[in-house]
Amino acid sequence: MGRMPWAVYLWPGLPHVWKRAAWSGLAVAVGFAVLLNLALVSTLVWTELELPATGSRNYVWLAVAIIWVGSAVFSLAWGRRQPDTDVASTEDASFGEALDRYLQQNWYEAERSLGDLLRRNPRDLDARLMLAAVLRHTGRLCEAAGQLDRLSRIEGSRKWELEIAQERRWLAEAVRQADEEEADSDNLSDHERVAA
Repeated sequence: MGRMPWAVYLWPGLPHVWKRAAWSGLAVAVGFAVLLNLALVSTLVWTELELPATGSRNYVWLAVAIIWVGSAVFSLAWGRRQPDTDVASTEDASFGEALDRYLQQNWYEAERSLGDLLRRNPRDLDARLMLAAVLRHTGRLCEAAGQLDRLSRIEGSRKWELEIAQERRWLAEAVRQADEEEADSDNLSDHERVAA
């Protein structure tokens, strides 16, 4: 999306709508518009309109000024704390690289890329789900289960509910196969000892 134009900061709430499509930002912007319209109408159009308290017209204008300046300062400070889109695009590129490595079944490289992503953002749902799949493919089943448990506790993980459930089924199947292989190898070694 790039950087916001400076003019966006002039209207309270608009930076939050512009950057995050936040409903709270829309509520602030609409509330400020109502307050500004009240001040303009009571001053310029209906000058005989008496607001409930004496001199309240001045208080409305004072409120407009305070909200306007306060919102601009808050929005500028908030905008500086938000990650740059360059960082977000770097994370997108890193996830793309991890996905390519995953699809090529290059598990070590995929795990390394996903680990880098999760160090930068431990709440990255997509990377954590893919890491669980990589760990399952490499036979590290307990670690994969741990990643799925952590993923389930992160806010917003409901969007991946079906995928998490499917990954748990595949993980349970892998555990069952590992147990069967271990039992078969134990039986085979028992037969070898008896034959010797």
